[in-house]
Amino acid sequence: MDTFNKGRIRTLNENKLNPDGDFVLYWMQMFKRFHYNFALQHAVELANELNKPLLIYEGLSATYPWASDRFHRFILEGMKESVDIAAQNDINYLPYAEPEAGHGKGLLYKIAENACAVVTDDYPAFIMTVHNKKASKKVTIPYKVVDSNGLIPFSLTDKAPYSAYFFRKIMQRYFVDSIQHLPEENPLSNLKNKENIDPGEFLDDNYLNYTTAINDISSFISQLNIDHDVTPLPEDPGTREAALERWDTFANRKMKSYDDQRNDPDKKGTSEMSAYLHFGKISEFEMVEQALRHQPRDWSYDDITFNKGSKGAFFNGNDDIASFLDELITWRETGFHFNHHTPNYDELESLPDWALTTLREHENDEREYIYSLEEFEQSKTHDEIWNAAQRQLVREGRIHNYLRMLWGKKILEWTATPDDALEIMIELNNKYALDGRDPNSYSGIFWTLGRFDRAWQERPVYGKIRYMTSASTRKKVKLEGYLKRYG
Repeated sequence: MDTFNKGRIRTLNENKLNPDGDFVLYWMQMFKRFHYNFALQHAVELANELNKPLLIYEGLSATYPWASDRFHRFILEGMKESVDIAAQNDINYLPYAEPEAGHGKGLLYKIAENACAVVTDDYPAFIMTVHNKKASKKVTIPYKVVDSNGLIPFSLTDKAPYSAYFFRKIMQRYFVDSIQHLPEENPLSNLKNKENIDPGEFLDDNYLNYTTAINDISSFISQLNIDHDVTPLPEDPGTREAALERWDTFANRKMKSYDDQRNDPDKKGTSEMSAYLHFGKISEFEMVEQALRHQPRDWSYDDITFNKGSKGAFFNGNDDIASFLDELITWRETGFHFNHHTPNYDELESLPDWALTTLREHENDEREYIYSLEEFEQSKTHDEIWNAAQRQLVREGRIHNYLRMLWGKKILEWTATPDDALEIMIELNNKYALDGRDPNSYSGIFWTLGRFDRAWQERPVYGKIRYMTSASTRKKVKLEGYLKRYG
């Protein structure tokens, strides 16, 4: 790892390397790709230092929060693709999917008994932070977590950013250094010791059943005790190939009209890449690098100007590309850095003081409507726009970007307390959204409650939280076709 990116690596315990181990273990939790992956790159470098082969392990529990057919199929499709890639390129890749709850308990530690060290993904959300804290204490070898989340390493911020403007200044300061120190496209090509590792040497045959899971995904999933009502999304295959195809379509056909079409649901002018970023099938690094290739021919890094956090006139190229990159880098990474520095990122108390104070002051205000979780989930409110957005979430695992904001604001307005609103937003988003359980997803939820925003005119229920209405949304967003599809 080059000097600029050394800070991406953290060792969570003080254990010494096991020189007698058979391999270096990379536990692939969130960066589910063999390319542009700092964690995999560091695992390869460590294996080379020790002259050991590398084993890549990816596991799928049957009991993760909000486990459903939707998420299981997406992950298993990615596993199947990785099995094929590994077979073609002599990669030691071991995927494992639990056939029943608890079947894989202790599997990581059993594999680690034969390893020199464990390298894994540093991811500041969902169950990964708990996994890493627990596992680092149980293994007897070094446990290294590596940040491959975004362009700006976590080590370059010392506190949670309070706004996108604040983080944009940091991004602008380090952008050129970061883009010139990207992860290697194919780190496994540098692996020196490519000795084949037979998992049967140290694992019980009961564990080696992954071929059943990936060869007949539907049959495997149907036997699991997970939520079968949250159905798979055939238009969103969980593979890197699908991610690259979707990205190519956006970059070559839609990106240069991003500003004009992003708020038109019928144009589908957004990238729709959030699920693939969340599950690590594609990296932000390669998206940024390739987006910059679409700048005008005479554009270069010398055209970039630091402008103290202002959104415009930084890249000084195509305005649509600049707008997209601000969403991809600034807004996305603001959430990641916030989570990294804020252990209770998913609790109401993580809101800025002004937002928490005003919500508490108005939590007993009279509400015109109050709906239950079930009524929200089944789109049984009085508002056709909100109902349409919820139907899109259930059917497609996403909500159009602008309507997602209205969706959250109205849940705040139509629940008895802010605590209830937060609980319902997290439940619905994480249950149905393919990009749920992600730092960027939590940013969207908490923005509706005041995170990364400022105080506005005070009003009932909202207090000083920014207010939105369906009437104003109708004026800003073209909804005729959208309401026909989801109304």
